[in-house]
Amino acid sequence: ELVQITSFGCGLDAISADEVKKIMKEAGKIYTLIKMDAISNLGAAKIRLRSLLDAVRETGGKRQAGKSKKGKARRVFLPKDRERTIIVPWFSSLYSPPIPAVFRHLGYRVEVLPPQDRSSVDTGLKYVNNDMCYPAVIIIGDVIKALQSGKYDPEHTAVMFTQTGGPCRASNYLSLAKKALISAGFNDVPVLSLSTKRINPQPGFTIDKKGLIERLGMGLIFTDALVRMYLATAAREVNTGESETIHQKYLAKMEKWIEEANFGGLLNLLKEAISEFNAVEVKNESVPAVGVLGEIFVKYNSFSNNNIIEWLIEQGVEVVIPSLVEFFTHRFVNEKFDQSVYLKRSLKESVLTRLLDNYTRYYLFQVERVMQNFRYYRNPHDLKELAEAASKAISLANQAGEGWLLTAEMIAMLEDGIGNIVCLQPFGCLANHITGKGLERKLKAMFPHLNLLSLDMDAGTSEVNILNRLHFMVIAAKEEMETESDRKGCRKIHSVEPALYQRPLLRTLRLIFK
Repeated sequence: ELVQITSFGCGLDAISADEVKKIMKEAGKIYTLIKMDAISNLGAAKIRLRSLLDAVRETGGKRQAGKSKKGKARRVFLPKDRERTIIVPWFSSLYSPPIPAVFRHLGYRVEVLPPQDRSSVDTGLKYVNNDMCYPAVIIIGDVIKALQSGKYDPEHTAVMFTQTGGPCRASNYLSLAKKALISAGFNDVPVLSLSTKRINPQPGFTIDKKGLIERLGMGLIFTDALVRMYLATAAREVNTGESETIHQKYLAKMEKWIEEANFGGLLNLLKEAISEFNAVEVKNESVPAVGVLGEIFVKYNSFSNNNIIEWLIEQGVEVVIPSLVEFFTHRFVNEKFDQSVYLKRSLKESVLTRLLDNYTRYYLFQVERVMQNFRYYRNPHDLKELAEAASKAISLANQAGEGWLLTAEMIAMLEDGIGNIVCLQPFGCLANHITGKGLERKLKAMFPHLNLLSLDMDAGTSEVNILNRLHFMVIAAKEEMETESDRKGCRKIHSVEPALYQRPLLRTLRLIFK
């Protein structure tokens, strides 16, 4: 018999627990899983162990072995499947709409599923271990829900997920999705992966990598720019919803130029968008800023974070979120670091990474030059400089999940004077607990004005609890803004001019030249 003891919330154990349970069941043995944490009730654990021993005594340890179920053949994507509709889970209203345009020119018909709802979670919990990453539960459940709805014919549909392949629970999405699809009766639906690494190769899924990277890169750069303008304007607008309308309008307009990979067209479109955002009627008052960062999915996906960004905007708060481009370009810094400390030795990858870095920087520079015309423009931080600053708090060897980038993003906000920061992570996300919440004390010593609110997201998260904690942060942000305004006002009112400037003529001249 087997007793498996795991740490409560350790999502990595969710994978092994499911597999071990299956093996023990097929062998006719009893499998007992006990989760331990700081407040575990050992009495309950002992009761379960006594039940196990009683069951063994009753049967003498002899039970009929279960039938070994051979996994059904998993459908691979063949050349003839290029005509299939490829469905991808909804990621964010800020980034998902242009995705089909990226693949249209490359010969694939991609559809983005609608935003998730509670039924996505309920479906996911039927097929995915509850200890798995919350985003996995949501997106796998959403895919199965879509297939069960009857809208998509399984014989003419495929599923695609993005995959980094790093040391993170998210690296199990593909295997979990395949297993869940088979359990739900959709073993004829191929599962594709979009990754820079050779993960889950499919014989029929061939794509122009240069064209894909070019279109994805342009899409990310320009959607990032639109997000910055939308969030900065939405908190100040007089007519509620005007900024969101403009944002959605230009997300739709982008599709044509992304499909054609026309950078010049996108640049001209960005100039139009800046003019429209600048023309939005705004309130003539200061607004507090709150930073929102964390794990990539719950940070941008409104359903998984209980609409935190939208709620903060309604409170008159400017939400500042990190650039999505940085999530991909920080790998250039990782490559250089790994090579320098002998974690990797590849001249080819080193040269290729440097070329891609310079290529990306050139296009980012073009966009930032245009973005300077936006009235609420914030100068972005150089990622290499941020990495150097982050290395004073944490080693750049921390590359699981968001890794050191999460720390760097907090430093960027703190250097910009944004001290109120919300850090979001799926419950049990070890990587983000270390590089986010785990760095609070160190960052507090470096930046005393830091006010960090760490929120865990999972299927049982209480919306009321989250909103209560957010209310305190919003109140603190508004009080800090008012205090700072009063302090500036006091300096202005109580400043004592030198005797020379008390003379009427000289004082007038000083004011004119000032």
